[in-house]
Amino acid sequence: MPRLERSYVVYVDDSGNQEAGVLWTALAIPLEMWSEYLGRWRGFRQNLMNKHQLPSGFELHGHAWLSQRPTKELDEDQAALALGSDGMVLPILARGKAARKLRFQFFEKGMKTIGTFSEARVLTTYKSGRKGKTGLYADLLCFLEEFLERERAYAVVMVDGGHDSGGNLHRCHRALEIKTRRIVEDAGLRRSHESHLLQMVDWCAYSAFQAIQDRQNLSVAFKSTYERQLDQLIVRPFEVEEGPCIRGFDWKPSMVSF
Repeated sequence: MPRLERSYVVYVDDSGNQEAGVLWTALAIPLEMWSEYLGRWRGFRQNLMNKHQLPSGFELHGHAWLSQRPTKELDEDQAALALGSDGMVLPILARGKAARKLRFQFFEKGMKTIGTFSEARVLTTYKSGRKGKTGLYADLLCFLEEFLERERAYAVVMVDGGHDSGGNLHRCHRALEIKTRRIVEDAGLRRSHESHLLQMVDWCAYSAFQAIQDRQNLSVAFKSTYERQLDQLIVRPFEVEEGPCIRGFDWKPSMVSF
């Protein structure tokens, strides 16, 4: 009996800087597992609430969460969620080594939670420099199309709405071959503070960015988070069993095939 075609909801975010380059990461969630995986993440958020009074409405943005001042650039609504009943910033969001170490521990726990999504898949594309970000997004779509064809699957893509004010991402979708494409519709745009799933892929992208950096002060454990916690989710070419497999970084499409 032929296998039924699967459908995915794919959440996409970027990370990077001028020195190391830029990347896009996609977290592909099977439609039938969406509620299950969201429930697991909500359990992680409930743990944060129970232990540290951090509401589930507070956005978990990887770069800010692990910075020395995670409340520095919050808007009014998010800033209000960062306060305890006494009107002071919640201890887990405070400045200082102890609070930051605690946030690193929860980052690890959050990534471990995502790593339990055994039917989900993670794909990342990378290029050096900051220019060509839209072209790199188009390359991510090609990567997704290859994966979906192999899986005999279809997908819709959701992106943080702040990435496409000029409609460039929509144009990348419309450049796909209509007769064969497996990514349906343009990118759906949604603000990340409204979506737990977009916040999850933000953490995935931020951990992938650590894997491509060449910084002496970056711990081995932190640098390996992407591969270590998401190992079973990373989409790899045939006969490649390990490594972060970030397209454009440690492998190129011309080197191997799926």
